[in-house]
Amino acid sequence: MRTLLLVVTLSANLGTGFAQQRAGDSRKKAAIVAFVDEDRMKDRIDGQAMLQAFEFFLKPIQEIAKRDFSDVDFKILRRGEFLRLPDGTGLNVQNIQPAVGFVLSARGKKRRVLSGVQSDADFACAAAAFFSRSSSSCSK
Repeated sequence: MRTLLLVVTLSANLGTGFAQQRAGDSRKKAAIVAFVDEDRMKDRIDGQAMLQAFEFFLKPIQEIAKRDFSDVDFKILRRGEFLRLPDGTGLNVQNIQPAVGFVLSARGKKRRVLSGVQSDADFACAAAAFFSRSSSSCSK
């Protein structure tokens, strides 16, 4: 009787453990991350102009991501924030070079870093190539 109780208890615990593991793996399959480290930008001569350009193009880029890559998670990261990416790597804004840019990430693919400020068309073409899709904002 004691053996039967032990087997039933172990079976219940194993089944619950596997279910939790699958439920915890609900992250998106792809992500677009805009990142900026304002502190490092302050140390640059052209830092203020780059921050303004980044903010200027961010809204159109968000609209492109929402329209053409709706199943891809879009996030904005700033200094002091860390994000686990779908490709299994992490993104720490304080350590990444350059201080401003975008990261495209998908499960099973090596992430791509777009350095510096990106125009909406440049972003759309890079994202379309990375995610193997078309974008109406990319004229190529």
